[in-house]
Amino acid sequence: MLDVVFLAVTVALFALVALVAKGVERLGPEARPSSPRTSAPGRSRPAGNGVERP
Repeated sequence: MLDVVFLAVTVALFALVALVAKGVERLGPEARPSSPRTSAPGRSRPAGNGVERP
């Protein structure tokens, strides 16, 4: 019997956290889409991890 109660409390807790998260999300500002990032023609990324060695 306790396992059913534990399962019900766990599901209810997850539902409560989901409702709080949705409410907090609505309080924030609206997200604006970012502009598309394009690289310059003819340019490629340098090989390696970006750290130049002397």
